[in-house]
Amino acid sequence: MLDEIALEKRPRWDNKTNKILGACREHSHAVSLEFCDLDDAEAFFASLDANKVHLASEATVAALGSLARDPQMYNPRPVCISGTCKTETGEQLSHFLRKLLEATDNRKTHGNITYRTTCVASDGEAKRGLALALEFMKYQLSVASPIYPLLQPLEFMNLLVGADDITPDKDYRHVFKALRSLLMRRMGINVLGFEIVPAIVKQHLHDIGLSPERLHSLLNPNDRQDVDLTYGLLKEIWTLPDAPPNAAPTYARARTALQLFGRLAYHLVMPYIYLKLSLREQLTHLSTAAHLLLALFTMDGAGTNFMANQTFVNIMLMIKNAFFCVAKVKIDISDEEFFLILLGTDRLEKLYGLIRTAVGTDSNFDILQLAGRASNLTEVSVILALKPEWDRGPRRLKLPAVINERGDVSSKADHISPASWIGDVHVAGVVLHSCWINGRLKAEQLIPGANEHFDRCSQIAKFDILSPFGELLVGKPDAESAFEIDPELLVEGTTDPVDDDSTSNPAHPNSLPQSGDILDDGIEDFDDVLAIHDAENTKHSPHIVVDGKQMSKASILKDLMQHRSPRLSTDRTKRVAGIAAFSNSSKPHHDQIAFDNNAAPSLRIGNPIATLVLCEGELFLAIAQVNTIILGTQPMDSILLDLLPDRGTKISYQILQLISTDSVDDSSGQYDWKWSLRFESKSIHDVSGRLIFPLNPTVSNRIPGKPTYMFSSNVLVTLGANIQSQLPVSSSLPQVNRSETFPYRHEGKACFHVEPETGLGNGRGEFGQGADTAFECTKCYPSVSISKKNYQRVLEHNGAHILYDDMLPATVEPCGLCLRPFPMCNFVFQKTTGTTSARQIDWTRSTCLNPLKFQMAAAMKSSENSPCTNHLIQCPLQTAARQCVTFRHRSLFGKPL
Repeated sequence: MLDEIALEKRPRWDNKTNKILGACREHSHAVSLEFCDLDDAEAFFASLDANKVHLASEATVAALGSLARDPQMYNPRPVCISGTCKTETGEQLSHFLRKLLEATDNRKTHGNITYRTTCVASDGEAKRGLALALEFMKYQLSVASPIYPLLQPLEFMNLLVGADDITPDKDYRHVFKALRSLLMRRMGINVLGFEIVPAIVKQHLHDIGLSPERLHSLLNPNDRQDVDLTYGLLKEIWTLPDAPPNAAPTYARARTALQLFGRLAYHLVMPYIYLKLSLREQLTHLSTAAHLLLALFTMDGAGTNFMANQTFVNIMLMIKNAFFCVAKVKIDISDEEFFLILLGTDRLEKLYGLIRTAVGTDSNFDILQLAGRASNLTEVSVILALKPEWDRGPRRLKLPAVINERGDVSSKADHISPASWIGDVHVAGVVLHSCWINGRLKAEQLIPGANEHFDRCSQIAKFDILSPFGELLVGKPDAESAFEIDPELLVEGTTDPVDDDSTSNPAHPNSLPQSGDILDDGIEDFDDVLAIHDAENTKHSPHIVVDGKQMSKASILKDLMQHRSPRLSTDRTKRVAGIAAFSNSSKPHHDQIAFDNNAAPSLRIGNPIATLVLCEGELFLAIAQVNTIILGTQPMDSILLDLLPDRGTKISYQILQLISTDSVDDSSGQYDWKWSLRFESKSIHDVSGRLIFPLNPTVSNRIPGKPTYMFSSNVLVTLGANIQSQLPVSSSLPQVNRSETFPYRHEGKACFHVEPETGLGNGRGEFGQGADTAFECTKCYPSVSISKKNYQRVLEHNGAHILYDDMLPATVEPCGLCLRPFPMCNFVFQKTTGTTSARQIDWTRSTCLNPLKFQMAAAMKSSENSPCTNHLIQCPLQTAARQCVTFRHRSLFGKPL
């Protein structure tokens, strides 16, 4: 098993080899690591300063672990610790793995026992995954291999292996956490054509009774390593009940898609946490998950719209390796038990926990300390394996039920061991082919049409679970957006105050303190004291002579290094991340903008809308479902219709596929179009709210459990014409590609084509000109334009909205220039140049969307013709260290201002 662990970037002298440790393996060949005199140390640090070599930020740890029941036997045995600066390629890492396996193979026989390497496990890191694929997916499984008859009958199984049939493996806990991250992905996941975004997940979990605090905890992306949160969220998804009978069609469709994703998670997680499952049942669950995943990834051409290639490959590699490992055990030791939970890198993670707690006063370590602690812990494991009666665990430690009768997942699910497993896991009674077939049958029951889809897939050349489109996905890169978390779930934090004096800056980083100073201070590092004591009895001297005085090698490295890095944080995780003890900047915390949407009409996520789009240069009407709402920079669950035309409002949606109805769908003949319960594959993102028009269509419940929307051609034609007539000035329309279902068609002809008015469109999605010379009111329909040169009329018009417009809530505090609420609209002052101390608005930093130039001094004066002043009032307590505070109301605390 392979994994990385963070290191403190610190060079150390090794008394056994007389070398400087801590350099990265990628570039250490560029410098001599031998330490015989001061020139050697200075040459090393000169290369460090020239960026020819780097100090290792992490260590790659390789360990061996048996698949036995006894904890004394399955504890990991580290065999390699190598520092890295994380710049090596997958090809370079594969060469490193090859050398490591050669060394392991040379020592595979111990006494009368011969060990066999069955698999190499790692987490989801991309470069390591590519290296595993290059090294352990080289060859097709040989017909002469003993495991070939067991695995060849499994349809769609990938049979690529490495030397001695070794297969790559992925840690199952990292796979589960990747499933949780999918539900928080900004671009959402496309499940059989329906796009599930985080807001939809929150809405459905809220509707079944989860509190806001529980929702925030489950969907908190700031802790992606919390396995308990992962189990909790996935459990809530797979236990979602059916949608209420009176639910909107889009809501019911969303619930069905969430339930299907939940079944995938259920079949992936249960084999590792349900203690009563037999090995046969575990493999059947994994086969079901593999076929569900294969169908969801390939049906409707979902691909990366469902999940990233890397996530898909990691899940399939984990499932593939489980079947291969069981086949190897059946051949090698046919009456043995096989514990699925021993696969992955969890045992290595537990070793890391022991290493961090081995020295209570210092949970961090450099590479020399890591090697020492790992070696000592390995010796303890060997002793306990020879004397198991000495290994006495906590007497009161008892593992409760991981899953109770209600299906709740206990926090103890992350602490399961072979001793706690109840089900029969002997390999003798397991037939891999039967498990694989039963899993496919279960998947076909969950997805309508999956049977026919799998039959079509079987006709594709080279199709298997790792080549879902006939081409191997291993090593295929993903776009960065595939892993981008929804910003609504991210929580901004603040940092500590600045302390600029925390880090000393010497005149020259290479300057070495006088030898007398070093001898006066003594050696502070206890590990260095031990190293010097041990080295006195070896052939390598722990000292060198500098200017006629004896100095320790460890102290020289320490003093040369101390001014090359700032004072690091004392927090363990921040320290290994290289974060300084004192930050030089702080980020302001922004409160979420909230509006009371219950008292006025609003648009919510999941609601149907109408809009116009461009398809091959022509304008067409589109009916869609809202997926995300952005107001300014803040994601929202809903928005007042009054704020929809705001320039800062952005909507993302997915176009509904409409089809013609027949007499069975509507016997009255009133409706001739209906939603097919399917969507166009591509979502449209960040569309101006001005182009969005909410709908309230008729709902048909003719098919129980599958409500749908009904539409009339006359209404849709009129709707398209009305939207086009109200199309705002200078609007940019989204472009969509032609598909088999859009533009909407009847008898093969495109429908709901909208003719733009003369001079309105240019065929490129840009309409109108002159946005900078005229003020366009976002509250009036049709739009009202006023010349910005006559700014009094602009203020007069907006003032009428503020005073008399019932659709403008009194609690919103609108701006008199753009009518946007605070804090979406903010003004920033700046001092004017010259001798006066007057202030003016800095329009480059202000966020008002309708900047009008005016004199602040004139706006502050009251006259007989203009008795009302019109300016922001600055708080008199404002100082240089305190942010500017302004009063927006004409009266505060009962006093006129």
